[in-house]
Amino acid sequence: MKVVVLGAEGLLGRHIVEELVHSRAAEVAGFGHAQCDIGDSAAVHRCTVGSDVLINCAAFTNVDGAETDEDGAYRANALGAENVARAAAVVRAKLVHISTDFVFDGAQLEPYDEFARPNPQSVYARSKWAGEELAQRRCAELFLVRVQGLYGNGGANFSSKLRRLVLDQKPLMLDGERRVQPTWARAAARQIAALLTTDAYGIYHVSCKGDTTWAGFTSRLAERLGQPQRWQVVRSDELNAPARRPPNCRFRHRMLALHDIDRMPTWEAAQDEYLAEEASR
Repeated sequence: MKVVVLGAEGLLGRHIVEELVHSRAAEVAGFGHAQCDIGDSAAVHRCTVGSDVLINCAAFTNVDGAETDEDGAYRANALGAENVARAAAVVRAKLVHISTDFVFDGAQLEPYDEFARPNPQSVYARSKWAGEELAQRRCAELFLVRVQGLYGNGGANFSSKLRRLVLDQKPLMLDGERRVQPTWARAAARQIAALLTTDAYGIYHVSCKGDTTWAGFTSRLAERLGQPQRWQVVRSDELNAPARRPPNCRFRHRMLALHDIDRMPTWEAAQDEYLAEEASR
């Protein structure tokens, strides 16, 4: 089996490549943006010839930057998703397309399952939802995987930098209001690898179990690292982010449970394993 991972230099893409290489279950080829711009249909087809599985982790992920670069966000997240789905259909490959919890508005109190109606509230979120719609139209053998709160080694996002920031005792402002399910990228990668062993196509929510705030996540992180808590806990609106974040990002893993393939740990257990892995580097 040949697996092609697009966006392989990003946080989730790198972890997926590592998991698949470690399992030795497939021949894996990974392409970063420089090797394959998913907004370029010819580049996508060139990189995916002969593949059995395509995993699309490539995306425009700058949530706030999308507010001023709408065309860039839609080119990657909508047109790019369609290009990859077309390529999957041409080579008759399974497709895993990565999306986000931000497609929901976060207004409901209970967790969102895979059948909840999206209501995106930012340019980034709307572009990702457009990508979902286009991918579903173009490819039947599709795992549409929504993830959230990703963090892990080498990640460029803020949550991935928290361990180092805590160790360096940097002053921080942390959201103590928005409910999230912090998800270690390796745990998400393992779950996606498990999906690939099935033909149970459809929408899946992949996140660590339980929920907290980013302030709560960091508090436990600092405790495990033996560091003092040197940050300010604030309301979401005090962060003055250009793009609106949904206040409740919690997922329900209904489809993973129905197919008996839910491999996701609690966010606490994943955090402990992440810290152990980092300590061993």
